[in-house]
Amino acid sequence: MSLDQLKAFLQELKTNQSLYEKVSRVGTANEIASIAKGLGYEFTGEELKSIENNELKGIKVKKQDTSPSYPFGESGN
Repeated sequence: MSLDQLKAFLQELKTNQSLYEKVSRVGTANEIASIAKGLGYEFTGEELKSIENNELKGIKVKKQDTSPSYPFGESGN
């Protein structure tokens, strides 16, 4: 894992408001990794998803479920 690269990117994210806003508008870890790659940081979306908050002192990574939810069954027709 490119933990040092990931940490450096997240540190920049804390201080760079325009980068934070750009990352906030995307929906997947792979999209965040792609943005980071464009800035010279090397890590994958899977690496980003696999990190634990205790690995990143001073940074809290919030994971959210973005999977779609569909009503199925009698009331969902």
